[in-house]
Amino acid sequence: MKSGNYNPLPILTFAIEKAVTGGDFDEDFVRLVHTDNLLLHLLTVFLVMRFMLVLGFGNWGAFLGGLLFGIHPMRVESVAWATERKDVLFAAFFFAALLYYVKWIRQGMKNESRTGTYVLMIVMALLSSFSKVQAVTLVLSMLVVDYWFRRPLNLKAVLEKAPFWALSITFGLINLYTLKQQGSTTDDLTNFNFLDRLCIGAYSLCVYLYKLAIPYPMSPLYPYPKPLPVTVYLAPLAFFGLAYLLWRAWKADNRIWVTGSLFFFFNVMFLLQILGAGQGFLADRFTYVPYFGMFAIAAWYFEKSMADDSKKMLMQVLLAVLGIGYAVWTVKQIAIWKNGETLWTHVMKYEKDTNSLPYWNRGQFYRNQSDYDRALKDYSKAIEINPKNPELLNSRGKTYFDMALSGKFNNQQKEFVARAIADYTEALSKPVVKTKSRAEMLINRGAANGATGNYEQALKDLSEGLSIDPANKNGYFNRSIVYFNVRQFDNALKDYQEYLKYDPNNGNIWYEQGMLLRSMNRSAEAIPCLDNAIRLKPDMGIAYMERARAKAQNGDKAGAQQDYQRAARLGMKTNELDQRLMGQ
Repeated sequence: MKSGNYNPLPILTFAIEKAVTGGDFDEDFVRLVHTDNLLLHLLTVFLVMRFMLVLGFGNWGAFLGGLLFGIHPMRVESVAWATERKDVLFAAFFFAALLYYVKWIRQGMKNESRTGTYVLMIVMALLSSFSKVQAVTLVLSMLVVDYWFRRPLNLKAVLEKAPFWALSITFGLINLYTLKQQGSTTDDLTNFNFLDRLCIGAYSLCVYLYKLAIPYPMSPLYPYPKPLPVTVYLAPLAFFGLAYLLWRAWKADNRIWVTGSLFFFFNVMFLLQILGAGQGFLADRFTYVPYFGMFAIAAWYFEKSMADDSKKMLMQVLLAVLGIGYAVWTVKQIAIWKNGETLWTHVMKYEKDTNSLPYWNRGQFYRNQSDYDRALKDYSKAIEINPKNPELLNSRGKTYFDMALSGKFNNQQKEFVARAIADYTEALSKPVVKTKSRAEMLINRGAANGATGNYEQALKDLSEGLSIDPANKNGYFNRSIVYFNVRQFDNALKDYQEYLKYDPNNGNIWYEQGMLLRSMNRSAEAIPCLDNAIRLKPDMGIAYMERARAKAQNGDKAGAQQDYQRAARLGMKTNELDQRLMGQ
């Protein structure tokens, strides 16, 4: 799937979590990521309630608004999906900025110094923008707050927000550039015209409003229907009807309806897929911040009803029913995000056999779990649905190759490698193959040819793949193996060095490089490589053994003896070579 969004702050938080948990993508890391996502969501709920209070809502209104923001089933995707950290992170800073904005307005009314508050607003806005491009709507949300507090909309109101306009424009352009670099701004998946896109946008808006009350169905994937149903083309009528009602509310000075509706619209309008990107036209996560506007309307009327003794009991019963109902619904929705199997099996309930993507993605999950039979079944089903997609053949080919290397199918290794090569070759023959994908397929086929001993074809495929994508580290790794097998050791060393440019923390490659240098009697060069291998993998006994040999070759018998002892403690045994090197 396409990507390219500029969100460095969430990536930084993942890097910090990875470092805190020891540097591996293990259970501790996963647990911490999900815990932090939940804590950020709870922080956002708190800020939402505070924001409602400073807007003038009472405690009951703020409570209902916070409850809806916290447990509405449409929240699940933003919180349970680990990589959607950007939603909860941007939202926390977004509402913090709005809180400071209200404080800044009130300080102005009291003629108090407010420079510090303005600086904090900018900091919060900047952090929100670094978290997700959706933060570009902050300045528009500030204008909505102005309307709520009856501040006049004039040139002064626009200019006082100059830094925020600048942030919106800057980060908007940055994201357009990064999306374009990844090819995500092209509509090569659907090829809808602009009129179609406007209708899709109106339809998406209506669906989000419908799901505000009845969040069904909820899916991680909403692919574009082909052809577009008539309801999509009728959606603009509903949009204009809603716009008319909003105009009537504005004329009647019904501020809560206008404020809530404008907040919702301003924060969702860039997400309506009028400019298409990706494979879907909806996403539950897109409502994370926009729904605040609609929750605010519900909270306002709930507050008024709670003030009426004749309605208070009814409102409390409705609150209990709503809270329990949404809570149960949310817990049920969380369960589908357990893993790739539960997630894409859920999608299949709605997509049936019309879309290859769920089968492809579930196949990826099975392959990563070494559940090869089910992976092959899903890949084959995906290919049956969409035989023109070369990526599917590439994935199935990788599965066959994994099976050949797994050691679980000793009598079928040659058969599986042959099937892998056949899938890679068929994938490369498809009319439309993306440039990077072609490079990967060539490199995969090169690795498979190398496994059969067809080194000439292997080098040809691997070199062609690397000429297309010089940053493909796996290409260098696989080619180094081929060079090693044909005894072109200098070329193998060059490929090790190229690989380490892209993955300098791979202890195995440092070891391979050191081992080869030592065997070539270049022990002085081997020792630093083996030092790195041991630094990165302190329990790698064979690295201590090779460093001992390199030190012995280099005349450092004392250092060699220490390394031999460490290697022995890690289960390694010496042989005649080691005895000869130590002069025994």
